[in-house]
Amino acid sequence: MCFLPERKFFAVFLLAVVLLAGCAGTNNTQQSGAEEKPVLRVYTYDSMVSEYGLGPKIVPKFEEECNCRVDMVSAGDAGQVLARLVLEKDNPKADVMIGLDNSLKPKAIEAGVLEKFTPPNIEIVPQELIFDAEGYITPFDFGFIAFVYDKNKISLAPKSFEDLLDERFREKIVIQNPRTSSPGLALLLWTIAVYGEDGYLGYWEKLEPNILTVTAGWDESAGMFAAGETPMYLSYATSPPYYVQFEEKDNFVAAHFTEGHYMQIEGIAIVKGTQKRKLAEEFIEFSLTEEFQEEIPLTQFMFPVNKSAELPASFEFALKPDKKLVLDGKLVSEKQEEWIFEWEKIFS
Repeated sequence: MCFLPERKFFAVFLLAVVLLAGCAGTNNTQQSGAEEKPVLRVYTYDSMVSEYGLGPKIVPKFEEECNCRVDMVSAGDAGQVLARLVLEKDNPKADVMIGLDNSLKPKAIEAGVLEKFTPPNIEIVPQELIFDAEGYITPFDFGFIAFVYDKNKISLAPKSFEDLLDERFREKIVIQNPRTSSPGLALLLWTIAVYGEDGYLGYWEKLEPNILTVTAGWDESAGMFAAGETPMYLSYATSPPYYVQFEEKDNFVAAHFTEGHYMQIEGIAIVKGTQKRKLAEEFIEFSLTEEFQEEIPLTQFMFPVNKSAELPASFEFALKPDKKLVLDGKLVSEKQEEWIFEWEKIFS
């Protein structure tokens, strides 16, 4: 066994410490380098992040373009996502919200959970689809609410709201809750657009016996329809292309109503308090490009707002309403809570 002199031993020990510190520093540098990519957190509804949803299609493209990571978080239907933003208002955890539509807009603006932003390529969006003149929400797709039915089970299609009152539809219709679901809210507004404030509740009272159940979100309703638990459910005029495209079924059809169909325009917005403002702006601008928009038809099963985006052949099965209905945004903002409250009394 050999012993080093005390000074020589200390010098060797000091050198070893320096070398180890250098190695650790290198490792830390490498690790931090790998973690340098900023993360953009996006809140959205469930179907957006599903295996065949829009999220998995567009996230990798944007991540490559921005050299960042996108964390997409689902929280139920669009109404439920908005509720989560409101709960987190004092300590926001998201940077962007996808799925706010023209029906939910008043509630979102009133809650104060969004920041204003108008992307430089907004001219891509047709003026008729700009539903937020204040500049909080940027439209990215649109469609129309419709009742989708199985024509193998329903031979005579309903052609109006009055037809839905027929006894042959007793407990055969599934809809969504207007407080938690964006299509559910759009249906409520649709009936108000058709029957007016004085007549919509009377219509709902007559329709109630034909409602099998009211689900919290669209996914649950669609699941019941797919499982054969109901022959008809509230969905979209663009739902039939899905069944044609992925299930090779042309017997699931959207009923064409003579009164017209309520238009739903979905948008993207920046969450108030975000620390990733620039990245959020880039994401919204990206949402209007053809690269993003051409993924919408076969993921969202809605129409893209960018008219240059090509539609797949299956969209020939989409219902294109003759008449488009929409309520005045100011009126909706003033009366929405009252309308929902009165509706809830019927279904309590």
